[in-house]
Amino acid sequence: GVPAENIILMMQDDVAKSSENPFPGQLFNKPGEDSPDVYKGCKVDYSGEIVTAELFMNVLTGNAEKAKGKVLKSTEKDTVFVNFVDHGGPGIVAFPNGPVLHVKDLSKTLKTMQSQKMFSQMVFYMEACESGSMFPDLADDSKILAVTASNGEESSWGTYCGDEAVVKGKNIGSCLGDLFSVNWMQDDDLGKLSSETFKTQIAKVT
Repeated sequence: GVPAENIILMMQDDVAKSSENPFPGQLFNKPGEDSPDVYKGCKVDYSGEIVTAELFMNVLTGNAEKAKGKVLKSTEKDTVFVNFVDHGGPGIVAFPNGPVLHVKDLSKTLKTMQSQKMFSQMVFYMEACESGSMFPDLADDSKILAVTASNGEESSWGTYCGDEAVVKGKNIGSCLGDLFSVNWMQDDDLGKLSSETFKTQIAKVT
């Protein structure tokens, strides 16, 4: 796995402890009697009202002074993986708080990371509607692979919804995940991380 010190997790963190959650303090992303609690063991670095687009950009560019917490400290020798999940629209993605993140600001952030030599290669998975619109100017030599749940003109979709959202005999009353994210995470769960390439996984889950 990835060492905990190399993971930065930001989320609103309002679901596990919600009064509407039939399993208080737990989260599940697939149905079944033996579904694992994916919230267990999570160390949330940023939660609540501070989770904004500005914070996200500061964390990615290593700006600890503005982020006031854990930030990316990678070098030109490192591979960086970013997983983003939220709502989106043409040229924007949303955050739980504050203004949306515009495509021009994401592009600027990625270029700052490049100029600061913060990765040897970066893989960016984005789950949001119209997320294909967020990476319009990646150069062939950028060393950035962006994979999105949808193109720039379509929605991304939830999965395990309605009658399928049953965990340990209880209907969660919501979709358990998003289709793209659930697909790649379940592929990871097969335990082939040491042998499967991103190219192979992307071909399987998109």
